[in-house]
Amino acid sequence: MSNLEILYNKYPILKIINDNNENIIDKSAKFNRLELNEYISSANGTCQGILFIVSGRIKIQRLSEDGDETSLYEIKEGELCHEALSCLLNFKPLNIIGTAVINSTICIIPMEIVKGYLFKEAEFIKYMYEDLYRKFNIMIQKREDKNHNSLQTRLIRLLISKNSRVIYGTHKDIALEIDSTREVVSRHLKLIEKEGYIKIERGKIVILKDLNQI
Repeated sequence: MSNLEILYNKYPILKIINDNNENIIDKSAKFNRLELNEYISSANGTCQGILFIVSGRIKIQRLSEDGDETSLYEIKEGELCHEALSCLLNFKPLNIIGTAVINSTICIIPMEIVKGYLFKEAEFIKYMYEDLYRKFNIMIQKREDKNHNSLQTRLIRLLISKNSRVIYGTHKDIALEIDSTREVVSRHLKLIEKEGYIKIERGKIVILKDLNQI
């Protein structure tokens, strides 16, 4: 399948908009390949358009003025990154960084197409608000998780949620996801490794036993 075919498969609303408007998405969609750990940023204040995930996963983080990173959520096929809304509404940019968790293909729909076509389609607005609701719910759950569960519990839940025997990323990446520090996460990972559940390797963690048994 071509990138366009996959895009329409993951985001059917774009296919409807395209067919109703003389193939406007076909003509304007811009595809890009992101390798593992490669990033895209809105920190320079430019507004290219809205990002769609054709394949892979992108971790969304906010970069503060002091250079500190805050993990917000991950987006995958069928989901949206909403940073472009700050441009459309003339708000202060949120300084969002998107980092590829795995090799990924993305699509950018230019801002003039978003304004002229996507935002005039009621079903796209509904789709966008549903996606915003899901992400808001994720951030609430993360805050509640931090308030009510120990760091080790949050760490183990995160590893389980990856649903993979090999988890790629640095200890800093993991710390950002559970709102902790690299040093604390490294210490807890080593304790779990000593119990034989994982093996820590450079840039990855290998799951050896069922973490649900801890």
